[in-house]
This record gives sequence, C-alpha cells and structure tokens, in this order.
Amino acid sequence: MNSFYKLKTVKVQKDTPDAVNVAVEIPEELKDKFRFKQGQYLNFRMMINGNEERRSYSICNAPSEKSNTLEVLVKLLENGKVSGYFNEHLHMDEILEVMPPMGGFNTSYHPTNVKTYVGLAAGSGITPVLSNIKESLYQEPKSNAYLFYSNRSMNHVLRKAEIDKLVEQFNGRLKVVYLVSREKHEDPVFEGRISAEKLEQLFERYTDIDVREATYFICGPSEMIKGIADYLKKDKKVPAIQVLFEYFTAPDEENTEEMSDEFKAIANIESMVTVIIDDDEYSFHLNSKKESILDKALKDNLPVPFACKGGVCCTCKAQVLEGEVFMEKNYALTEEEVARGYVLTCQCHPTTNVVMLNYDV
Repeated sequence: MNSFYKLKTVKVQKDTPDAVNVAVEIPEELKDKFRFKQGQYLNFRMMINGNEERRSYSICNAPSEKSNTLEVLVKLLENGKVSGYFNEHLHMDEILEVMPPMGGFNTSYHPTNVKTYVGLAAGSGITPVLSNIKESLYQEPKSNAYLFYSNRSMNHVLRKAEIDKLVEQFNGRLKVVYLVSREKHEDPVFEGRISAEKLEQLFERYTDIDVREATYFICGPSEMIKGIADYLKKDKKVPAIQVLFEYFTAPDEENTEEMSDEFKAIANIESMVTVIIDDDEYSFHLNSKKESILDKALKDNLPVPFACKGGVCCTCKAQVLEGEVFMEKNYALTEEEVARGYVLTCQCHPTTNVVMLNYDV
C-alpha cells in the first residue's frame, strides 16, 4: 500500500506565471488503488541532480467529478527543486512516480443535509479547500458554500477560471469572495490577508452565515491557520469537529531544531523496535534519545513511506501495536487517530524497551 506507481502526465498547463496544473492518468488496473477522498494529496518521488526528492501536492479534483485523471497544482517556490522542475521542465507524456492518495482533510456528507460550508484559503491552499467545497455541493443538493480566498493580487488567483465556472454551475449555492493583500480594492473589506480580524468583518458583511453551525475548511500559511482556527473555536464557540485545516508546512514558531522540554524529559533507554511494512517485519535497536524511528528505518534502508518528515503530512503514519512512543510534533493526525494509537513515525522516539508499529494501516 506504500508503493509508488508510474503514471503518465496528460496535462501540464500553466495556471499563473508561477504555478502549473499537472494531471496524471489513472489506468483502469489502478483505479481502486487511486480511489480518493476530497482534500487528499499525492506524494511524488523524483531524482533531481542525482538526489531523491519527495513532495506532496493536494489533489484538485473532487471524487464526484469521476475523472480518470488526478490533478495537482504546483506553485513555484524560491529555490524549490521539485516545484522548479514541475514549473519549468515537466512535459506531457512524462512518467512520474506517484504514491496512492493519502490524508484526512475532509468530512462526511449526506444528501439530506442542509448545511453551510466555508472555505478559507490563501495562495496554493486553495487546492484541498476547493476539492472539499466542490464535493460538498455535489453530494448535498440542499447545502450552500462560501469561499473566502486571499492572494497578493487578482493576477495571482489560482484556479480562478475553474472557480468562476463553479459559481455559475451551482447557481447561487456557491458564493466566492476574493481578497487581495497588495493592491487596492474599491471596498476595503476585501483588502488584506485572511485573519481573525478580517474574518470578523466578513461575518458582519455576510450575515446569512450561521457561524457556529457552519463547517470550515482552512488552508494557507501556518500562522493564518492557527489564528483562524483559534478564533473560530475560542471566540465564536464553533465545535472543533467543524473546524478542519491542512498544514503545508509546520508552524514557524515551532519549526526549530531545539529539543522540546517534553523530549528532554523522556527516559534514556535502549529499545528493540519492530516495524511491519507490507506484511514483512523488520527490527532494529534504537536509543530513545537518538534519531526518530523513521530516520533509523531509513538509515537501515527499510522500505518505509515518508514525504515531509516534519509532522505535517500523514505519509509515515503507523499504528502502535506494542509498547509506547513519544511523538514530538503532530500537525496531521486527529485526536481520534492518536487515541487509537496512530503516530507519525518521523516524530517518534521509543519510550519502552519493546515497540512494535504497523505501517500497513
């Protein structure tokens, strides 16, 4: 289940000068493996200048669109190795190594629901948010959606042609509000980045949104996610289950090599760690104060899945079957998943003498 598959590009199309839409074709024999939920992502593996690089990009499609391709949007980053290749060198009919869809940034829908969904996105954060918004409108004919989308300028709005078509397609059920941070707007409410203060202004303007009852999809810079999520849950008393978010990178203030006090406090022990991967078992010794379980497995050349290695994606997710571990960071797993023993192995250190984890989950 953690394998990469070779898929052919059938679309390489610039969306804006610094972003490209890339679609890969899913052959009939891989349809089941690449069945996906809204808001999930694909992991890509590439060799660039002799080095293996892995990156995760959110799927733009919604399952109800029933496409035989999966499409991602890749924004060019400064000094970005993979984003640079996608934007400047990738061509049609190229073969890419892709892992089946992963991620849990989604909710369940039912055709009888009468709900309001609110997408809050900035920049490339639009991709998983738009996938969720689209699926809500397809699956729930009586529900409505808002999309508040922030960019530097209108020229930098990603997927704008598609968004505008969706407004027409859903005939009033989708309202889209574009915000700009580096150009003037005739209405100051639509200037600036999405923040708690800005969202308060938008709620005052769009009074038909039942703030406490709505479900929110949030993706953008980490500080935006933290600020908005805290505002909705603490100030507006929105139940946490209705505030969904996806980090692309770890929160800046926590992105540090300095060990946390919690990590410093764990016991210094030697552990026998066993990992189950594709029904095979591998074991190795690991000191609790040394590298993470994932890093040790990679050092031993074990076929463990990984991508970000920063606690942001779920690629290295495993379930603890025996023993205990300490997880340094977690920006991807839900509280329910953690309660069921799921961990991000890139952040885990053994805290008992025997630990067993299963990647086949």
